[in-house]
Amino acid sequence: MRRLALCLALLPLPAAAETARPVVSEIIIPGPPQARSFTGTVEAEVTTDLAFLTLGRVATLEVGEGDRVTVGTVLATLDQVTLNEDLSAAKAALQSAQAGAQFAQQSFDRMQELVTRGVASASQLETSQASLDTAQAGVTAAEADLARAQDAAGYSALTAPMDGIVTETLVDPGTVVSAGTPILTLAGLTGREAVLDVPPDVLSLLKLGDSFDVTGRGSLPITGTLVRIEPSAGTGTRSRRIHLALTDPPQSYRLGSLVSARPAGEAASVVTLPQSAITGPAGAPQVWKVGEGRKVGLVPVTLGATLGDRVVVTGGLAEADEIVVRGVNSLSEGQTVGEGIN
Repeated sequence: MRRLALCLALLPLPAAAETARPVVSEIIIPGPPQARSFTGTVEAEVTTDLAFLTLGRVATLEVGEGDRVTVGTVLATLDQVTLNEDLSAAKAALQSAQAGAQFAQQSFDRMQELVTRGVASASQLETSQASLDTAQAGVTAAEADLARAQDAAGYSALTAPMDGIVTETLVDPGTVVSAGTPILTLAGLTGREAVLDVPPDVLSLLKLGDSFDVTGRGSLPITGTLVRIEPSAGTGTRSRRIHLALTDPPQSYRLGSLVSARPAGEAASVVTLPQSAITGPAGAPQVWKVGEGRKVGLVPVTLGATLGDRVVVTGGLAEADEIVVRGVNSLSEGQTVGEGIN
């Protein structure tokens, strides 16, 4: 009996069963991306910066920010006294140039006669011809200066090219401005749009023509249509500015008023996972998929846009797949895991 007991004691004990590691996992269920709302302002579809066509000193600003104007309304004027002085000086310069050209012509005519009589040389005639050419060129230049001065005098008033609202004044009376320097901004009365900034992860899901629900403070939602995406990101941010044409906006949607907008309708279903679920080397993303017998294995995936703390998975997974979403760096191929904790 003792010998039998000793033999039994020497037999190997059965291996302990592998402990299944608990994990946090998600079941793949495609669905629309979570709708997000963005704040923006109401702006006119048509805005223009207005400028004088000539250099001068701003004498008056006839309008202020928020003023409604009609086409032809005088918005600002230049110092007319200075412009008239320039015009008078240009006229005097032309008269002087014409007198000089007339004298040069008379001198040339006399020189021709002297050459014919053999009293003057051909070189003297050439010198007289050069003086005449210079004088005539001076007349041409003075005529051009006079035309510019006349135009400038006629450009002393800046008028509204359309019905609109002055949204911004950019200079003060007394400022000397060059031709083309913006004086004020005029917004057209027809057409309103919502202008808002969206991050790149949302922009990647948008396309021209998409509809938005746009809501102003204390107003019912109206429809906005994505009509323009500005080509460059804002300074110091990766956000891009988008423009939504508003359909029949009520009067409460005034220029400059705040609105919120969110994509409307049913968005296409996508598969998303927490970013914490993604592992693998750079350029080759992978996830841990729970397979038969609750053993995990790495599956390569392709990724799309980032949506906050989640990322769109565009390939590699199927509906109902179970994916480990936390602790992915401490798993090993074929490891058994417990029931997922959601």
